[in-house]
Amino acid sequence: MNFIEIRSEFACILSIKIKPNSNRQFIAKPSKNDDQILISIRSEARQNKANIELLNLLKKKLKVSISQLQIISGRKNPNKRIKVTFSESHQKEEILNKLLA
Repeated sequence: MNFIEIRSEFACILSIKIKPNSNRQFIAKPSKNDDQILISIRSEARQNKANIELLNLLKKKLKVSISQLQIISGRKNPNKRIKVTFSESHQKEEILNKLLA
């Protein structure tokens, strides 16, 4: 689970590769050695639409508010690093289970 980096008790960094213009929205189950988690989204990568859909998906899956998500790098790139700030402590396994639920 190299794609989840725990920064503090309440914050983590997710390494994500998005695939825009997909037929359906889904999060692919990663292998243990993956450096990124693959997320397919329907929106095209224009006018920030893909980033907005990605943040809304993460908000829904992780049960956080949009203000608790921040794109650290990759705004105009399919490879993104997103900081998630939780209101309570989370382990890597809990975060992965929420993403795949």
